[in-house]
Amino acid sequence: MNLSNRCLPSGQAAKATSGNILSHCREQTLCLRENIGLRLFVFKIGVSANPITRYLDYLDLDQGYQTMWLIAVSPRADLIHTLEAALVMEFHKHVGCRNKEGSGGEGALNKKRKAPPPCSAYVTGGRADQLRRVG
Repeated sequence: MNLSNRCLPSGQAAKATSGNILSHCREQTLCLRENIGLRLFVFKIGVSANPITRYLDYLDLDQGYQTMWLIAVSPRADLIHTLEAALVMEFHKHVGCRNKEGSGGEGALNKKRKAPPPCSAYVTGGRADQLRRVG
């Protein structure tokens, strides 16, 4: 499984400001893009109450996403949605980003039947030079 926890350690996360958390998530997104290759990387930023199931969903749907990094976790869905929207706002114009401009915060955590906390923000991606389309 290519699912990694890249969240701030719990001690640091408890003391982190919103700016620190956003900066950390931005850095992790850039790091994953650089690890795979900026020009070859197709990626998506998202949120999930169950990141393991979400990762397996991406694999089962054969969307070409091979890697998922959890970049933030919180008991508050509204904070994770805001973080997702901020990251999408920054990255939607980057080559390979599958998020649409103005999106973020409307996803699965808003269902009528809510999953229990915690909620996670993630970035998932794959190489664009593989035999199947990514995303």
